[in-house]
Amino acid sequence: MKNPLIILILTFTIIGCKEKSSETKPNEKLEFYSDNKNLTFKKTVKFENHDSLFYFYRNGQIFKKGKIQKNGKPFGIWNLYSNDGKLREIREWFVIDGHSRINRAWFLNIKGDTLAWRDQDSIFKQKEFVNDTLGTRATDYNVFDFNKDTIYLNEPIRGVVYCNSRRIRDYDSQIRVFLHSESENFNSPFPNDSLVRTDHFKNLKIDTINQKWFPDIDRERYGHVAIFGSWFKNPGKKLLRGYMEEYSYGPFEDKEIDSMTARVYFEKMIYVKDTIE
Repeated sequence: MKNPLIILILTFTIIGCKEKSSETKPNEKLEFYSDNKNLTFKKTVKFENHDSLFYFYRNGQIFKKGKIQKNGKPFGIWNLYSNDGKLREIREWFVIDGHSRINRAWFLNIKGDTLAWRDQDSIFKQKEFVNDTLGTRATDYNVFDFNKDTIYLNEPIRGVVYCNSRRIRDYDSQIRVFLHSESENFNSPFPNDSLVRTDHFKNLKIDTINQKWFPDIDRERYGHVAIFGSWFKNPGKKLLRGYMEEYSYGPFEDKEIDSMTARVYFEKMIYVKDTIE
């Protein structure tokens, strides 16, 4: 399966290194390997609302790259490469309640095809990077699909989520979607749980009205597919945020709890035209 373009990062033990500001680009800062001041270990490119980071192998190839908030929290897509320049891992970060969390990850072979499971724990063969690993080696196949990037003022944005990587599959789970939309402050933190949970969308097993739009889906999958969306009163750029929640209610024979949940977050930038179709 060909990989989608998406990603994330994890902290690792950083070696001692020297810092040096770039002489040609004042918004860049370079840090070098401690044993060789001519080998760049890390480059930071500073922007108004975030910084972009690049880490390098000793041979000059990029090890990984992505973005951090000004407080140092990684967010968005991070790409990790082998020392011959091939993309081998994609990680997606979200900052939730002030903490950076891995949301989804994709693992690739040397041809660039997505692996359902990577056998090796670490494929980044350099001592400074060998421990930069995740707690999973399974690719996440959950999909958030939106009908458009641009809509008219009198039409809604529509989305469908397919829960293809069930995290609590052993407990007869199903899904629902919680949605929150913003229109102005795109650099604000991800909204807290109490705000997001105001709009609730059920899965097709419960939402029988929308089953007719999915004639090719096995009815056994209805509990893991959900439609969601939003209308907007004003034109302009909009940021749609929310999460899919996989859930299951007990009692469970092997657990002393009455419910379990697992969340996968998403956000989508759209534009609403100041016209009516």
